[in-house]
Order: sequence, then structure tokens, then C-alpha cells
Amino acid sequence: MWIPPVSDNPTPFNIERELLPTVISEPSSKTSSLSSTTGTLDRDSLKENCPQYTPQNVRYQHYPVPKVRCLSFPYQTLPSCGSAVYLYTWSLPRSDIMTQLCSLAAACFQDTSTTVGLLFSKPISKKGYVCRIPLYLTRGMARSRVRLTGKFTLSEKELKCVESAHHVIAELITNIAHMSHVGYKPSDPLLRAHFDRQNASTNIPESLRVVLFDRFGDLSFNPEKANILSLVTLIRLPDYTVDYEALGALLEWSLCRDKGISTADDNFPTHVKPVHGIVPKWRIRLSQIPQDNWVGLVVKPNHLPDSDPGMFSISKVSSETASSPVPETLASKLGDIQNVKGASPLTYSDYYRIKYQQMKTISFTIDPSLPLFECLRITRHQNSTQVNAGLRKNKASIKPSLFLSDACLVHPLSSWIWFQVSLVPTILYQMSRALLASQLFTELNYELKSPQPFSQIRINSLTISNDSLSHTTILVPDRLSVPVFLNGEPMEQNIFDFEVDRATSEIDKELDNKAHSESLEKSTICPHPNNLIEPTTLLGARDAVDLERLEFYGDSFLHFIATLCVYGTNPQDADEGCLSSKRGSLVSNAHLCDIACDLKWYEYCTGQTFSPPEHFLPPCYSVASEACKYDPRLYTRLTDKSLADMVEALIGCFLLRSGLSAAFNLLHYFQICPVSWSTLKNDKHYKVEAPWHFFLQPKLYSELNCGNALNASCRSLHISKEIILELNQRFFQLQEKLGYYFKGIELLAEAMTHQSSINKQYWGNYQRLEFLGDSILGHIISNYLFQKCPNSSPGALTTARSTVVSNINLANVVVEHDIYPFIDFGNCSLKACIDDIKSIHRQTDSHFERIELITKKVSSGLNVKVLADVFESILGAIFVDSNGNHQVASSIIHRFLGKTMNSVITNLLVQPVSLPYPDIRYNNSTAMSPKLHEDIHDSVTSINGKRLCVTENT
Repeated sequence: MWIPPVSDNPTPFNIERELLPTVISEPSSKTSSLSSTTGTLDRDSLKENCPQYTPQNVRYQHYPVPKVRCLSFPYQTLPSCGSAVYLYTWSLPRSDIMTQLCSLAAACFQDTSTTVGLLFSKPISKKGYVCRIPLYLTRGMARSRVRLTGKFTLSEKELKCVESAHHVIAELITNIAHMSHVGYKPSDPLLRAHFDRQNASTNIPESLRVVLFDRFGDLSFNPEKANILSLVTLIRLPDYTVDYEALGALLEWSLCRDKGISTADDNFPTHVKPVHGIVPKWRIRLSQIPQDNWVGLVVKPNHLPDSDPGMFSISKVSSETASSPVPETLASKLGDIQNVKGASPLTYSDYYRIKYQQMKTISFTIDPSLPLFECLRITRHQNSTQVNAGLRKNKASIKPSLFLSDACLVHPLSSWIWFQVSLVPTILYQMSRALLASQLFTELNYELKSPQPFSQIRINSLTISNDSLSHTTILVPDRLSVPVFLNGEPMEQNIFDFEVDRATSEIDKELDNKAHSESLEKSTICPHPNNLIEPTTLLGARDAVDLERLEFYGDSFLHFIATLCVYGTNPQDADEGCLSSKRGSLVSNAHLCDIACDLKWYEYCTGQTFSPPEHFLPPCYSVASEACKYDPRLYTRLTDKSLADMVEALIGCFLLRSGLSAAFNLLHYFQICPVSWSTLKNDKHYKVEAPWHFFLQPKLYSELNCGNALNASCRSLHISKEIILELNQRFFQLQEKLGYYFKGIELLAEAMTHQSSINKQYWGNYQRLEFLGDSILGHIISNYLFQKCPNSSPGALTTARSTVVSNINLANVVVEHDIYPFIDFGNCSLKACIDDIKSIHRQTDSHFERIELITKKVSSGLNVKVLADVFESILGAIFVDSNGNHQVASSIIHRFLGKTMNSVITNLLVQPVSLPYPDIRYNNSTAMSPKLHEDIHDSVTSINGKRLCVTENT
């Protein structure tokens, strides 16, 4: 097959990107913002400014971070006084389950009646149940369900309180573990004197000095430019009302912080009591809070280094005090240092003062009579969008730490509210993905109802309204809903995922099942939004689904349809090189990427792992001044190939979920195919099993007014009846071997004629039919492998397809089934090639040994491509003669390639160790471990009843 030449050393076109600094200090002055005209790197500007620009030169481009129309301006506006606001919240499993998933003690989540909610000025979906999204936590996955839970109005005073609290909550979401929240100040002489002296030292490297990393400092309140326009607030359950008491406490804390009012400095005797999980004072010690309220609070121990952002959740008040002696095991960690105390017992206060140098400056302020407390490190859930998170093998309980209560500062949020707030970036990200899938569905459904090529004017005129909101509940795929592959390998399942799923309420299960059933209903226009997430998610997103399998499926269909279009719109004497070049212009990555860019579908492509510190912007906020060119909070980076793969995956999704007609109309919409499906159906020769007659006849487009005369056959075949009779006699045995008898025998003659034959002047050579047959073969094999191996990785499917359609395998089939005698060729080297393969066949009857020997011959110079081309040309001739009947072509393929196909499928499905040992058997037994929450699995491996080994898996 002729392949268009590609330069080995293409001219590179690199886009330089400045890197974010590792640490950003408190800004002393705002960085000058970029020009308002600065935008994404688009193709038009490149073509104007760079004469050498071609789409192939660009390795990647930056595109604006997508905005969901129903979540942003102008559809959404700021909630106003007296107007209805819509409250959306998300449900979670029981708090005891959540503490287990977060590696916390059950007691850590106190007062779970306060939660986080979003206030919108307009509804974001027609459905009350908007979407179900996965949260991948420390020990397993939880499913969160976003719902409309209230509609009410706010008075002027209430709205002012909610708006003021929104700014505080937005900062906490962005910088939840920032040390300023617990009272750290660079000039603090009491708690950080040691490190302040370190910073003042001239011999301390700049990279090791204490700095504040404030991600909120370069943001501005700008609702019209924000990705999400809503107010984040605290909600009181079970009534789903705004928790004004908690908001008031949060605003009081913020006021104390802004004014620098520190209760820790003044040693206030007054006890500070949390209000609905909010500590209303700034920079207070744990000892200033009543002991009855300690459990569930979040604290920052002063002995931790400044580089450690860790916060701890209090799980229990200990019976030990600061003056209690430490256990021997703990004292032994100090080594000889403990001898400075002589015979006196080593207390907890002594232990921390000796072990941590920074504790020396505050040891005189510690009350030795105060109890210690047990606590566990609480996570910020930075990786909760990654499907491989929460797959820790060690499921044993984590031992709590024991800290001094007078040497810890308190975070304003309780553990429960911390947990809720830390999940807001993930929930907003996943909710946006779900609604983007619905938005894409709305756009496609609107465009494809009356199939026509895309129009940028129509797309730009699309506006969001209540009628265009999602009518379905979106179920974002997760570890339990789909087979998961990570880097091409099946991912380990987590037992906690199943336990959490079993604890789901019957009402939620019923709603989920209903939403899932809706997604299974076949639409002849566009797949359900649930099914549009997979083809728009790249492998780099590390999600539960990716587009790789659908891209494999759609790629073969795209090549098949493009081949049909090129075959039918070019003269019969067009050679393979010309046809391949024209098809390449339709299916190339550059062309597909251009389609995606013209449609602005980069908005729907999820191409990277979501990291809140790098990518999150709180609702109603935008970047005031970009810290770097193409700030990752405003731009996403995608390669041209990624967008091309997404287009192919969408084609595969349409074909799989909505059928042949929908996929064909999508290609017509892309302007790859010049006619719609209705044109094919209106053809008088149309049949359900053979819909491609329209593309296979000489006068294909004679009725179309397309400016260019698309096809007028350059060669009229005038073959006498005598020659037809002679050809029938000549190819009678070949037709018997094929199991198919031609209606037009000249097609078979063309398929068997090499370009070196003198007879090509009568009916042409096989190149054109080989061009068609190659695509048919690839499409049918791809479809078969995709359907038969639903759990195989795309890489394995590609390898299997390559094995089946390889030139070596096809050449072997041509010789093995005695097809080669019917080839009309004038090239003597082909006869030598056939003789070599026949010799190999005489040496062995094993199919795989024959392939191996032929492969060795190929490396020695044996040319088998001609024989492979003949097989493909025969397939193309049968396809044309049967008016494009897939079943006929498929039966021919299975007749000759079935053995290889079954072999590669078997290899895809069996365990790798089974290949050299086909009789191997496995027997698994389970026994309870004496350790809590651990199961022991014994795997017995045997061959023919003889035990080989026993492995114990915990």
C-alpha cells in the first residue's frame, strides 16, 4: 500500500511556557496583568504571524478552560435580594463510613448537621437529581449525589451575610491548610521565634526560608469572568436552610484575623466555644476551648516544621497530662539525651521540649496539668479525582498521635466542615464535567436532528435557556461502574468500594438504576450524556474511563467511510497513491484537530489530572494577574493528536451507542462524507444489509450539483460475452474456494491482475480494489475484536489486529488456500516468493511455525506484500459485487482468517501464565485473619491435579 511521504525531521514549532515558582511569597505588589487581548494560541494568528506554520508543526496548544453555560455568566447572575435562589448540595455516605475512608476515627466527625451548599440564581438542570460523582479518598471511593435541595429568597441582610461569608469560604477552599488560618505570623515572637531567627541568618538558603504560599492573593472577585457563578455557603440540616449562626462565627473569625486580634498572645482566660463546627476566634490555643468541645477540632501542632502543612483531627481527650511520664518505648527514641534529667521521670512536656528545638521557646507557657489528646492527620484530598487514589494495600488501622494541648493552635473549621470544604474543588470539577457532557449532548442533538455540515454561525448562536438544560441525571463513571485500566493494565479493585456501595440507601439505588436505564435507551441521533464522558476523556486525566478503546473503534470506521467516499468520487483508473493521499487528507490528525477546533470542542476534552492547587478557581473569582503565561487556572494544554483522538472516539461512541446511521451523519456533519444517511436510504438499491451501493457505482455523484464533477468513470468497460465466459471458466475454481460467485466476473479479474500484467489494459489492476479491501478488512477485524474482547486494553486490541491483517499472515493465506495460481502477473520475482512460501508449508503443518518462518524470510528479502494485496483486492471486489454487503465480506474474512482471529482472541482472554501451561488451574480459598479488617487468601496452583505451590495473599 502506498503511504504518503513524511519528513523524518519536521520543522519543530515549540511553544515556550514559563513554569510556576515552587513557592510564592506574600505578594508585596501585584504583578502587572497581561494585555486584555492576550488569549489562547489559535491557528489563524499562527498562520498570519508564522509563514512556516502548518498544523503538523504544532505539538501542543493552550485553550481556555471550559465554562459550562448553565453555571456561568450570562445565564447565571449573582443572587439578588428578593429573587429566588436555588440551593444545590451533595449527599455523602454515613459519617462513620466517611471517617473510615478518610483514615480517621469515628469520633472525629462531630456535629455533621452543618454542610456546604451552592446558591445559584437559576436552576442548573431540569432534574432535581443533577449528577452522581465519584470521590476517591484515602481508603476507598465514595459516591456523592448533587441535588437541588431548596428554593427560597434572601432578604437584604441575609444576602449581605451570605456574600461576606462567601469571600471567607472561598479563601479557605483555596488555601485550606494555610498557616495564617491557625495564627502563624512571620513576626510571631512566641511560637515561631526560632524559625524567624533562622530566616534572619544570612547563611540560610532562600529556598529553605519560611514563606507563606498564598494561592488566593492573585485572585479577584469577578462573577462575569468566573468559571462558576454561585455563592458558597454553609447549610444546616435537615431543613436545608442557610446556617447563619455558623456564617456569623466564620465572619467573626475573619474579622479577628484581619485586625490581628490574637487571643493566644493575651492568654485570655475566657473559653472559646465552637458554633456549629466553626471556631469564632483567630489564633487560639486548644487549651482555650472547653475540653468537652475538643473532639472533632482541627489543630496545628507547633512542633511540626514549617514545611509540613499537616493539620490533625482530634479523636480523643487522653487521661494523660503534660506532666505524665512517657512510656519507655517513647523515651528510648531520645537515646542518651534523656539522661540530662537524671533520676527524674521523663514527662511528655520534657519529651517534646528535648525532641523539638522549636518547643523550647514556648515550654514555659505550657500548663502541665492539661490533658493530652489523641489525633490523626487529616488530608486535604488533593488527589480525590484520580481513579487510582485510595488503593492502598495496607488497610490496617493508623495509630493516633499524642500531642500537648497547650502547644497547638486551632483551625477555624471542625474536622467535618474541613472535610466538606476540602472536597468542594473536586465536586465542582466533577459536576462541571457532568454538565459539560450534557451541554455537548444538547449541541449535537440540536445540530444533528436535520443532518447537515456544521456551521460556525449556528454554533455561535446557541444560547442557554431553561428548555436547553439537562433533562437527565448524569452518572459520572467510576471504579465500580466500568472496567478500569491504568496504563493498559486492569486496575485492582478496592474492598472498601464495595462496602460503601452496599451501604447506599435503597432510594439512591433506585434513582441511580433509573438514570442508568435511561442511558441504555438507544437514540438514533446522539448518545446519552452519560456515554459522552468516555470519548472526551484522555488517558492523562487518570479517570475511570478514557477514550482509548473508542478511539480504536472509531478510527477503523472513519477510515472505512473515508475510503468509500474517496473510492466513489474518483475515476476508475486512479492509482492507490492518489487514493491514499486523498483519504489521508480526510482522516489525518491535522484535519481532525481542525474540526475539533472549528467546533470549539476543546472545551469538552478532559486532558489532564485535576490538581486543586494548580487548577482550582473558587466560584465568582478569576485571576487578577497571571503569575505565568498560560496560567493553568485559565488555560488547559492539549496536543493536536489528543483532539484528533477525541474526534475518532466520538465517532466510535456514536457507532456503538446510536448505530450506523448516527455515526454516518456525524461524519457528514464533519464534512468528511458529502452526503447524509437519508441520501443513502433514498437510493433505490438501498438494502439494510448492504447500504453502501450509492458509493460503489460508476455514476455515483452524477445527480449532485457540487461545483466539481465528482465522478465520471474514465474507463467504460466494453468486455465481450466471450471474454466474460472465459473469465467465468478461468475463475470458477477460485470462486468455489471463496464460497462466493460473482455477478460481475470482471471485478474478480481486476482483483487478480497485478500492475505488471499486460491484461491491465482491459479491466485495470487490483490497486483500487486493494485500497478498498484494506479498509474493509481493518474495519471488520476491529469491530470483531472490539465486540469479542470488551475488557482488553486498546494496545492489546491494536496488536491483535496487526497480527491478523499483517502482510505475512495474508500472504500465507493466499498460498495455503491455493489462491496464488489465479494471480495474473508479469513479475518473475513473485513466483520465487510463492515457491519459498510453498516450501515452508511443506516443512511444517503448524500455522504459527509457518508465520515465524515466513517472517524470517521477509527479513532476508522475501516480498510478500503483493500476495497480501491480492487478498485485500479480492475482498474489495466481493464488497463491490455484493453492493457493500458487510455480512458477505465478514463471512469471507472468517473463512480464511478465522483461525488467526480465534487464536489472538484466546491470547487476549487467558492469563499470561496460561500460555506456556495450558493445563494450569487455580483454586482460591479465603480464611479470616486474626487481625481486624484483614482477609487471608490462599491461592493453590496445580497442573493435572498435581499441586505446584500455595501463595498467601493478605
